[in-house]
Amino acid sequence: MNVLIVEDNKPVSLVLSRVTEEAGHSWFIAADGEVALRMYQQRDIDMMIVDVELPGIDGFQVAREVRNQAARLPIIIISGNQGEAWQQQALDAGANEFLPKPVRPSALQQLLERYLGTAASTG
Repeated sequence: MNVLIVEDNKPVSLVLSRVTEEAGHSWFIAADGEVALRMYQQRDIDMMIVDVELPGIDGFQVAREVRNQAARLPIIIISGNQGEAWQQQALDAGANEFLPKPVRPSALQQLLERYLGTAASTG
């Protein structure tokens, strides 16, 4: 399965991609919202992990635009802002889940398994 990671912080994107790869999935990284939307159109994406705070188009808008095109695509919003209103805004934008930063690898692994299954069971 292919996961699009939308994150402008390189160390965070490296952790997310490592966890995704260890779960047996392929990944692509977009460092801003505009690139993410283009990549979503050009590639076969099975899940998105989207940071809120991005240059240009923010993660909420990315989630809204993708959700309008793909009602079933799993979208996980990540953010350092963990307030309840922020989490609600993520859900209102179409996210399936909200993960606070720093993202715990075990929490991401659980969500990858929940939405995409394990590579061993699908391959």
